[in-house]
Order: sequence, then structure tokens, then C-alpha cells
Amino acid sequence: MITHFNSLLSGQDVSKLTLENDDLTVGILTYGASVQSLIFRGQPVVLSSDNITDYLDRYIYCGAIVGRVANRIAHARATVNGNEHSFDENETTGNCLHGGDEGSSQQVWSVLEHGPQHAVLTLEMVDGHMGFPGHLKVQVRYQLFESTLCVEITATTDRETLCTFAPHIYWNLSRQDTINAHVMQINAEHYLPTNENNVPTGQIAPMSGTRFDFRETRALGATALDHNFCVSHERETLRPVLRLVSEHSGISLEVASTESGVQVYDGRHIDRSGLAIEPQVWPDAINHIGFPNMVLKPEDTYKAVTEFKLSQRART
Repeated sequence: MITHFNSLLSGQDVSKLTLENDDLTVGILTYGASVQSLIFRGQPVVLSSDNITDYLDRYIYCGAIVGRVANRIAHARATVNGNEHSFDENETTGNCLHGGDEGSSQQVWSVLEHGPQHAVLTLEMVDGHMGFPGHLKVQVRYQLFESTLCVEITATTDRETLCTFAPHIYWNLSRQDTINAHVMQINAEHYLPTNENNVPTGQIAPMSGTRFDFRETRALGATALDHNFCVSHERETLRPVLRLVSEHSGISLEVASTESGVQVYDGRHIDRSGLAIEPQVWPDAINHIGFPNMVLKPEDTYKAVTEFKLSQRART
């Protein structure tokens, strides 16, 4: 089902696509190709709003596909194919965040396909957009499989460019005000320390003995998180990367992805009411030797797949 959701100040209409099966009901907006709502067996499990203005301000990036480069590029500069490029500086620190002020999360996508349990949306980002080289054609496919939401992102370019998209969904598996009581486990041995501007220092640090050690399941508590956890050094086949559980509701989220890293952000700007889980290439990888590749060449196709699987323990 496709319905009118709202209109932007520019006059562009934003539509809502509804996907549904026995376990899940998912609302997808054409604005940002965003997961606007996700209801699992009658309970909302993601942050959601029915007001488009929230997605322009307080809920910016919420549920959206962010890119063409997810996360931060330090000083909004990088060398691509031997040429230095300057990108949109949309953070006060001078970084480029999520592809700039007019990244994919701030665009109205086109609907290519839509069925009861799937939707395909497309977007074109022209050469020079936000400073990035290459005319990029990107497509996201949302598909429901029982209690799983699968997100598949593909892209092609006519010129060597940077490309790493990510779903930016904020999860809250209970009806509690914060995610502090949730417990989490991450399948990684290292994380990326960051500087005062939230950009990786270049160090690949062991999680062991740090407040970032989520190798074993433990409560989030008040741990400050806006960090990348290093799942691998390159994109691999789909495999488990993270598990989030609310003991309060009994709902569990298992995240599997092809991506080399997963950024976890505690949602501090929204009072920790949701946890952003963003599988992606490591942030600022283009500016660090030894980090995974985020360059897309004309002869290649970018493909990133993430699955979000929900379950709930039986009540006793």
C-alpha cells in the first residue's frame, strides 16, 4: 500500500509504503528511503514520528539510508583517484557527515517496485553533488522474510568515487524511555578510538579491558557510544555482527551484515531513547592506511546487505 505521508517545504510530496506479514508491519518513507515505523507482533521497536518536520530536525537521519558516504570524513577532504576533493562541511567541526547537508537521507527517492512484502526505491546523485565525483545511481530494496527485515543497497558510478551507505534505524525494543537497560553483544575484537571531533584517530584498538568491550553480552548502561566496531577488514558474506536484547519486553534483535564495521550510536541528542545500529565501511576509511576500501569504480557494483531479525521469548 502506498499513501501520502506529508509534503516538504519545497512542495515535494512524501509517500509512505507499507510492508506487512504475520510478524512485521513496516512503514517506508520516500524521504530518505527511511524506515518510518516497524511494529513487531503489535509492539513498536524503532523510533518513529508521524510529522515530517521531525525528520528535518530532532529525528534527522532517523531510519534513513545515509550516504553517499555514511559517517564522517575528517575535514571534509579526501583524495580520490589522485585528485583532492572538498566535500560539504555540515558539522561545526568541519567534517562531512553522512554525505553532506543534502545527502541521500535528505532526498526524496523514487519508487521502482512495491509489493505486500517488498519495496525498491532509487536515487541518482549527480557528479559533483556535495563535492563527490561521479554520477551515482543507488537502489535500496526492503524485503520481509518472516520476522526479518532485509535491507539490500546497490550502487553504480560512471567515475571513481566514494561509496558506503548505511541504514540509520534507531532501535528501542521496550516501551521504556531510554535504551540503558538493553543488553548488547558485538562480534568484533577491535574498535576505533575517536578524537574530539568524533573522527577515528587511525588506531585499531582491542576492545578487551575497555568500556567498549561488548564481546560478551552486557547492559548498555550509561556507556557513551558513537564508535565503529571492526567486524572485519573487508566486506564479506552475510554473517552475524550484533545482538540487542530488552529483558523488559523479552524482544531480541539479531543483526547480520556483509559490512566490515558497525557504528553504534547511543542517541544522546534524543535522550538515549533509541540506539542507532549502522553497518557500514569504517568511518573516514579513505584517509587512513590499513582501513577497508570505500572507493567504488565504474567497472564495479557496490552491494551491502543487512538483515534485522526479531524474536521474543515465550512468556511464562
